[in-house]
Amino acid sequence: MLTPQEIRARDRKRWTIFAIALLIPIALVLLLFIAASQDAKTKAQYDQERAGYAEKYQQQDSNASAAMSSQQQFDKLKQDPEAKTADQH
Repeated sequence: MLTPQEIRARDRKRWTIFAIALLIPIALVLLLFIAASQDAKTKAQYDQERAGYAEKYQQQDSNASAAMSSQQQFDKLKQDPEAKTADQH
């Protein structure tokens, strides 16, 4: 027959195993939560960088079109079929 000390030791082992088995799913859920939050931060950072690049290229494009001389702009408008004046109709 088992003594009370052996019974307590066996129960203590069972509770330890149960606690460890319970901690594993909790740890997995926490890891998934951390991964999802890091992914959201990274996505926001990439979106912000993309917006900065888009603004930079838009400024370069507008600077390139502003650098055209008035004669170049006039020649470009003459070639554009949608930019007809009332005199040409």
